[in-house]
Amino acid sequence: MDFLVDISQDAAKHFQMSLFRYVLAASVMSILAGWLFRTWMNRRRIQKRRAEWKDIRREVSYSLLTVCIFTLIGVITTLLHDQGLTHFYWQWSDYPLWWNLASLPALILIHDTYFYWTHRGMHHPRIFKHFHRLHHQSRIPTPWTAYSFSVGEAVLMGIFSPIVALILPLHPTVWLTFLFISIFRNAMLHTGREFHPRSWVDGPMDRLTTTTHHDLHHQRFQGNYGFYFTWWDRWMGTEFKDYKQIFRQAVDGELHGGEEAGTLENNGAEGVKIHA
Repeated sequence: MDFLVDISQDAAKHFQMSLFRYVLAASVMSILAGWLFRTWMNRRRIQKRRAEWKDIRREVSYSLLTVCIFTLIGVITTLLHDQGLTHFYWQWSDYPLWWNLASLPALILIHDTYFYWTHRGMHHPRIFKHFHRLHHQSRIPTPWTAYSFSVGEAVLMGIFSPIVALILPLHPTVWLTFLFISIFRNAMLHTGREFHPRSWVDGPMDRLTTTTHHDLHHQRFQGNYGFYFTWWDRWMGTEFKDYKQIFRQAVDGELHGGEEAGTLENNGAEGVKIHA
C-alpha cells in the first residue's frame, strides 16, 4: 500500500511539473507574439493562413494526453533511479567542474541528434500516419502545438529522459534547465512569427534553427527536421533550399505559405528516404 501511495504522489508531482512547463511556455510565447509585441510580430507572420480556435482546442487536448504519457515515463525514470540504475547526482563536487559546465551543452547536442533522426524516421511511409500525422494536422502551428502528439510520438519523445538518465551523470539542476530550454524552444518554433533578426542566417548564428525553419516543415513536411541546430539537415541534405529566402521574406513582412499543399498522407510520408 505504501508503494502505491508513493507512486501516486510521484505521478502527481510529474504531472504537475510537465503541465506547468507546457502551459508556461505556450502562454509566454502566445502573450509575446499575440499581445505584448503583437504589431511587430504580425508583420513577421510566416504564413498567410491563421490557425482557428478549433485547432488550438485540438492541440491542447492532445497535449494533455502527452503530459499524461510524460508523467508515466517520469514515474518509470524515478523507479529506475530508486533501483540505482540512473546517474543523477546531487552534489556538484561529485564530478569535475568541467563536466558540470559541459553537461548541459552535451545534453542539448545529444537531444538534437535524437530528435533529428526520430523525427525524420517518423516520416517514413510505413509509420507516418501512426506516429506523426496527428502533429501535422497543425498546418499553421501555434505555441500550443508543442505537445500535440499521438501516443506513439509522445512515447518516442518521452523515452529520451530515461535513456539519457541511464547513460549520463547529470545534476538535477542541469536536467531541469534542459527541460525548460526544450519546451520553451519547442513553443517558440511553433509560434508562426519570426523572432530572429534579419542577419541571423548570414553569420555564425545560422547554425541555430529559427521559427521559419520549423514552420516550413509544417507547411511542406519532407525536410527541415532539426530542432536546435541546422547541422543535421545540412549534412543530410534535408534542409529546404529556399529556407533563407523565406526567412528574409518573413522578417521583411512578406507573407508566405498561402498555398495548399495536398493531403497529410502524401506530403507527410510519400517519397521520404532514410539514408543509412
